[in-house]
Amino acid sequence: MFPLRTSIGVVALVLAGLLLVGCSTVKLAYNQAPQLLSWQLNRYLDLSQPQAERVRDELADLHRWHRDTLLPEHAGLLQKLRQQLPAPMSAEQACRAYADLRTQIDQLLARAEPSLVWLASDLSEAQIRSLQKKQADSNADWKKEWLDPPPDKLREHRYQLLLSRTEDFYGTLQEPQKAALRSYIAQSSFDPQRTYAERQRRQQDLVQVLRKIAAERGNTDQTRALLRGYLARLNTSPDAAYQRYATTLVDEGCAGFALVHSAMTPAQRLQAVASIGAYEQDFIALAAQRVTP
Repeated sequence: MFPLRTSIGVVALVLAGLLLVGCSTVKLAYNQAPQLLSWQLNRYLDLSQPQAERVRDELADLHRWHRDTLLPEHAGLLQKLRQQLPAPMSAEQACRAYADLRTQIDQLLARAEPSLVWLASDLSEAQIRSLQKKQADSNADWKKEWLDPPPDKLREHRYQLLLSRTEDFYGTLQEPQKAALRSYIAQSSFDPQRTYAERQRRQQDLVQVLRKIAAERGNTDQTRALLRGYLARLNTSPDAAYQRYATTLVDEGCAGFALVHSAMTPAQRLQAVASIGAYEQDFIALAAQRVTP
Protein backbone atom coordinates (compact mmCIF):
# COMPACT_ATOMS: atom_id res chain seq x y z
CA MET A 1 0.00 0.00 0.00
CA PHE A 2 1.23 3.50 -0.80
CA PRO A 3 2.90 4.94 2.29
CA LEU A 4 1.24 8.37 1.93
CA ARG A 5 -2.28 7.09 2.42
CA THR A 6 -1.18 4.45 4.89
CA SER A 7 0.74 6.90 7.03
CA ILE A 8 -2.01 9.51 7.04
CA GLY A 9 -4.57 6.86 7.86
CA VAL A 10 -2.52 5.47 10.70
CA VAL A 11 -1.99 8.92 12.18
CA ALA A 12 -5.72 9.61 12.00
CA LEU A 13 -6.43 6.35 13.80
CA VAL A 14 -3.92 7.18 16.50
CA LEU A 15 -5.49 10.60 16.90
CA ALA A 16 -8.91 9.02 17.28
CA GLY A 17 -7.59 6.97 20.18
CA LEU A 18 -8.38 3.66 18.57
CA LEU A 19 -4.91 2.17 18.84
CA LEU A 20 -5.23 2.32 22.62
CA VAL A 21 -1.84 3.76 23.47
CA GLY A 22 -1.19 5.84 26.55
CA CYS A 23 -2.40 9.43 26.53
CA SER A 24 1.08 10.91 26.94
CA THR A 25 2.11 8.83 23.92
CA VAL A 26 -0.78 10.26 21.89
CA LYS A 27 0.41 13.80 22.61
CA LEU A 28 4.00 12.95 21.76
CA ALA A 29 3.05 11.08 18.58
CA TYR A 30 0.77 13.88 17.46
CA ASN A 31 3.32 16.64 17.90
CA GLN A 32 5.96 14.57 16.11
CA ALA A 33 3.66 13.35 13.32
CA PRO A 34 5.13 15.50 10.51
CA GLN A 35 8.67 14.32 11.29
CA LEU A 36 7.61 10.68 11.58
CA LEU A 37 5.67 10.76 8.32
CA SER A 38 8.50 12.53 6.53
CA TRP A 39 10.91 9.85 7.72
CA GLN A 40 8.60 7.06 6.53
CA LEU A 41 8.11 8.59 3.11
CA ASN A 42 11.85 9.01 2.72
CA ARG A 43 12.37 5.38 3.75
CA TYR A 44 10.00 4.19 1.05
CA LEU A 45 10.89 6.61 -1.73
CA ASP A 46 14.50 7.68 -1.12
CA LEU A 47 13.59 11.34 -1.54
CA SER A 48 16.01 13.87 -2.94
CA GLN A 49 16.95 16.76 -0.66
CA PRO A 50 14.59 19.26 -2.42
CA GLN A 51 11.77 16.70 -2.28
CA ALA A 52 12.42 15.97 1.40
CA GLU A 53 12.38 19.66 2.26
CA ARG A 54 9.10 20.23 0.45
CA VAL A 55 7.57 17.10 1.99
CA ARG A 56 8.43 18.45 5.46
CA ASP A 57 6.82 21.80 4.61
CA GLU A 58 3.70 20.18 3.13
CA LEU A 59 3.28 17.88 6.14
CA ALA A 60 3.74 20.79 8.55
CA ASP A 61 0.97 22.69 6.75
CA LEU A 62 -1.30 19.64 6.82
CA HIS A 63 -0.55 19.17 10.52
CA ARG A 64 -1.52 22.77 11.34
CA TRP A 65 -4.76 22.39 9.39
CA HIS A 66 -5.51 19.10 11.14
CA ARG A 67 -4.91 20.65 14.57
CA ASP A 68 -7.29 23.53 13.82
CA THR A 69 -9.96 21.60 11.94
CA LEU A 70 -10.09 17.88 12.63
CA LEU A 71 -8.85 17.57 16.21
CA PRO A 72 -12.06 19.15 17.56
CA GLU A 73 -14.04 16.71 15.39
CA HIS A 74 -12.01 13.80 16.78
CA ALA A 75 -12.83 15.02 20.29
CA GLY A 76 -16.50 15.23 19.37
CA LEU A 77 -16.46 11.66 18.07
CA LEU A 78 -14.84 10.46 21.29
CA GLN A 79 -17.39 12.35 23.35
CA LYS A 80 -20.22 10.53 21.57
CA LEU A 81 -18.49 7.20 22.12
CA ARG A 82 -17.77 7.97 25.77
CA GLN A 83 -21.44 8.62 26.40
CA GLN A 84 -22.37 5.24 24.96
CA LEU A 85 -19.76 3.10 26.71
CA PRO A 86 -21.34 2.68 30.16
CA ALA A 87 -24.09 0.50 28.67
CA PRO A 88 -23.93 -2.48 26.31
CA MET A 89 -23.54 -1.38 22.67
CA SER A 90 -25.01 -2.86 19.53
CA ALA A 91 -23.11 -3.73 16.38
CA GLU A 92 -25.00 -0.92 14.63
CA GLN A 93 -23.70 1.62 17.16
CA ALA A 94 -20.14 0.37 16.70
CA CYS A 95 -20.44 0.58 12.91
CA ARG A 96 -21.76 4.15 13.11
CA ALA A 97 -18.67 5.15 15.11
CA TYR A 98 -16.48 3.43 12.51
CA ALA A 99 -18.27 5.25 9.68
CA ASP A 100 -17.77 8.59 11.44
CA LEU A 101 -14.06 7.87 11.75
CA ARG A 102 -13.83 6.95 8.06
CA THR A 103 -15.48 10.27 7.18
CA GLN A 104 -12.86 12.16 9.15
CA ILE A 105 -10.04 10.24 7.45
CA ASP A 106 -11.58 11.09 4.06
CA GLN A 107 -11.55 14.77 5.04
CA LEU A 108 -7.85 14.49 5.80
CA LEU A 109 -7.12 12.81 2.48
CA ALA A 110 -9.07 15.45 0.58
CA ARG A 111 -6.99 18.16 2.23
CA ALA A 112 -3.79 16.27 1.41
CA GLU A 113 -4.67 15.78 -2.27
CA PRO A 114 -2.58 18.68 -3.69
CA SER A 115 0.48 17.36 -1.86
CA LEU A 116 -0.18 13.84 -3.12
CA VAL A 117 -0.53 15.13 -6.68
CA TRP A 118 2.74 17.04 -6.46
CA LEU A 119 4.75 14.19 -4.96
CA ALA A 120 3.37 11.52 -7.30
CA SER A 121 4.21 13.69 -10.32
CA ASP A 122 7.74 14.34 -9.05
CA LEU A 123 8.84 10.74 -8.56
CA SER A 124 11.53 9.23 -10.76
CA GLU A 125 11.64 5.67 -12.06
CA ALA A 126 14.40 4.91 -9.54
CA GLN A 127 12.12 6.08 -6.71
CA ILE A 128 9.26 3.94 -8.00
CA ARG A 129 11.63 0.96 -7.98
CA SER A 130 12.62 1.88 -4.41
CA LEU A 131 8.93 1.75 -3.51
CA GLN A 132 8.63 -1.69 -5.12
CA LYS A 133 11.58 -2.96 -3.10
CA LYS A 134 10.06 -1.70 0.13
CA GLN A 135 6.76 -3.31 -0.84
CA ALA A 136 8.54 -6.64 -1.32
CA ASP A 137 10.32 -6.29 2.05
CA SER A 138 7.04 -5.42 3.74
CA ASN A 139 5.30 -8.36 2.09
CA ALA A 140 7.97 -10.75 3.37
CA ASP A 141 7.36 -9.52 6.91
CA TRP A 142 3.58 -9.73 6.46
CA LYS A 143 3.80 -13.30 5.17
CA LYS A 144 6.01 -14.32 8.08
CA GLU A 145 3.47 -12.96 10.56
CA TRP A 146 0.18 -13.89 8.89
CA LEU A 147 0.68 -16.56 6.21
CA ASP A 148 3.42 -18.83 7.52
CA PRO A 149 1.96 -19.83 10.92
CA PRO A 150 -0.47 -22.79 11.04
CA PRO A 151 -4.14 -21.90 11.72
CA ASP A 152 -4.03 -22.63 15.44
CA LYS A 153 -0.97 -20.45 16.00
CA LEU A 154 -2.48 -17.71 13.83
CA ARG A 155 -5.66 -17.69 15.92
CA GLU A 156 -3.58 -17.48 19.09
CA HIS A 157 -1.53 -14.63 17.63
CA ARG A 158 -4.70 -12.69 16.77
CA TYR A 159 -6.08 -13.39 20.23
CA GLN A 160 -2.97 -12.12 22.00
CA LEU A 161 -2.89 -8.94 19.91
CA LEU A 162 -6.56 -8.19 20.58
CA LEU A 163 -6.24 -9.11 24.23
CA SER A 164 -3.38 -6.65 24.71
CA ARG A 165 -5.25 -3.81 23.00
CA THR A 166 -8.49 -4.56 24.81
CA GLU A 167 -6.83 -4.67 28.23
CA ASP A 168 -5.17 -1.32 27.54
CA PHE A 169 -8.68 0.02 27.13
CA TYR A 170 -10.77 -1.85 29.72
CA GLY A 171 -8.19 -3.09 32.22
CA THR A 172 -7.46 -6.73 33.00
CA LEU A 173 -9.92 -9.16 31.41
CA GLN A 174 -11.37 -12.12 33.27
CA GLU A 175 -12.47 -15.43 31.79
CA PRO A 176 -15.97 -14.32 30.58
CA GLN A 177 -14.44 -11.44 28.60
CA LYS A 178 -11.60 -13.59 27.30
CA ALA A 179 -14.14 -16.18 26.17
CA ALA A 180 -16.05 -13.50 24.25
CA LEU A 181 -12.82 -12.40 22.57
CA ARG A 182 -11.96 -15.97 21.60
CA SER A 183 -15.50 -16.49 20.28
CA TYR A 184 -15.14 -13.47 18.00
CA ILE A 185 -11.82 -14.75 16.62
CA ALA A 186 -13.13 -18.31 16.18
CA GLN A 187 -16.04 -17.06 14.07
CA SER A 188 -14.02 -14.53 12.08
CA SER A 189 -13.94 -14.78 8.29
CA PHE A 190 -10.40 -13.40 8.20
CA ASP A 191 -8.49 -15.19 5.43
CA PRO A 192 -4.80 -14.22 5.22
CA GLN A 193 -4.45 -15.62 1.69
CA ARG A 194 -7.30 -13.46 0.40
CA THR A 195 -6.05 -10.44 2.29
CA TYR A 196 -2.53 -10.93 0.94
CA ALA A 197 -3.78 -11.21 -2.65
CA GLU A 198 -5.60 -7.89 -2.32
CA ARG A 199 -2.53 -6.34 -0.72
CA GLN A 200 -0.49 -7.31 -3.78
CA ARG A 201 -3.19 -6.04 -6.14
CA ARG A 202 -3.15 -2.64 -4.44
CA GLN A 203 0.63 -2.45 -4.58
CA GLN A 204 0.75 -3.33 -8.27
CA ASP A 205 -2.07 -0.88 -8.96
CA LEU A 206 -0.11 1.90 -7.27
CA VAL A 207 3.07 1.21 -9.24
CA GLN A 208 1.13 1.19 -12.51
CA VAL A 209 -0.55 4.49 -11.59
CA LEU A 210 2.76 6.13 -10.70
CA ARG A 211 4.31 5.02 -13.98
CA LYS A 212 1.33 6.40 -15.92
CA ILE A 213 1.77 9.69 -14.08
CA ALA A 214 5.49 9.70 -14.91
CA ALA A 215 4.70 9.10 -18.58
CA GLU A 216 2.54 12.24 -18.67
CA ARG A 217 4.54 14.35 -16.26
CA GLY A 218 3.18 17.88 -15.94
CA ASN A 219 -0.43 16.95 -16.67
CA THR A 220 -1.89 17.89 -13.29
CA ASP A 221 -5.49 17.06 -14.16
CA GLN A 222 -4.48 13.60 -15.35
CA THR A 223 -2.38 13.02 -12.24
CA ARG A 224 -5.26 14.03 -10.00
CA ALA A 225 -7.67 11.75 -11.86
CA LEU A 226 -5.27 8.81 -11.69
CA LEU A 227 -4.69 9.26 -7.96
CA ARG A 228 -8.39 9.60 -7.25
CA GLY A 229 -9.01 6.42 -9.19
CA TYR A 230 -6.36 4.61 -7.20
CA LEU A 231 -7.76 5.79 -3.88
CA ALA A 232 -11.25 4.79 -4.96
CA ARG A 233 -10.00 1.28 -5.76
CA LEU A 234 -8.18 1.25 -2.44
CA ASN A 235 -11.43 1.93 -0.59
CA THR A 236 -13.60 -0.26 -2.82
CA SER A 237 -11.77 -3.12 -4.48
CA PRO A 238 -12.59 -3.80 -8.15
CA ASP A 239 -12.65 -7.47 -7.11
CA ALA A 240 -16.31 -7.88 -6.15
CA ALA A 241 -15.62 -11.05 -4.16
CA TYR A 242 -12.96 -9.30 -2.13
CA GLN A 243 -15.24 -6.32 -1.52
CA ARG A 244 -17.91 -8.65 -0.13
CA TYR A 245 -15.21 -10.19 2.08
CA ALA A 246 -14.05 -6.75 3.27
CA THR A 247 -17.61 -5.74 4.10
CA THR A 248 -18.06 -8.98 6.03
CA LEU A 249 -14.92 -8.26 8.08
CA VAL A 250 -16.18 -4.79 8.99
CA ASP A 251 -19.58 -6.17 9.99
CA GLU A 252 -17.91 -8.90 12.03
CA GLY A 253 -15.65 -6.36 13.69
CA CYS A 254 -18.64 -4.27 14.75
CA ALA A 255 -20.45 -7.34 16.05
CA GLY A 256 -17.28 -8.54 17.78
CA PHE A 257 -16.83 -5.23 19.55
CA ALA A 258 -20.47 -5.33 20.69
CA LEU A 259 -20.03 -8.90 21.94
CA VAL A 260 -16.86 -8.17 23.91
CA HIS A 261 -18.11 -4.84 25.26
CA SER A 262 -21.36 -6.45 26.43
CA ALA A 263 -19.31 -9.06 28.31
CA MET A 264 -17.53 -6.38 30.31
CA THR A 265 -18.39 -5.62 33.92
CA PRO A 266 -19.72 -2.16 34.86
CA ALA A 267 -16.33 -1.36 36.36
CA GLN A 268 -14.53 -2.31 33.14
CA ARG A 269 -16.89 -0.13 31.11
CA LEU A 270 -16.19 2.78 33.45
CA GLN A 271 -12.48 2.19 32.84
CA ALA A 272 -13.19 2.45 29.11
CA VAL A 273 -15.10 5.70 29.73
CA ALA A 274 -12.08 7.06 31.60
CA SER A 275 -9.73 5.99 28.80
CA ILE A 276 -11.83 7.66 26.12
CA GLY A 277 -12.27 10.76 28.28
CA ALA A 278 -8.52 11.11 28.64
CA TYR A 279 -8.05 10.96 24.87
CA GLU A 280 -10.85 13.47 24.40
CA GLN A 281 -9.20 15.93 26.79
CA ASP A 282 -5.85 15.39 25.08
CA PHE A 283 -7.37 16.29 21.70
CA ILE A 284 -9.05 19.37 23.13
CA ALA A 285 -5.76 20.51 24.69
CA LEU A 286 -3.81 19.82 21.49
CA ALA A 287 -6.39 21.69 19.40
CA ALA A 288 -5.98 24.72 21.68
CA GLN A 289 -2.25 24.87 21.00
CA ARG A 290 -1.06 27.27 18.35
CA VAL A 291 2.12 26.43 16.48
CA THR A 292 4.12 29.15 14.75
CA PRO A 293 4.68 28.28 11.07
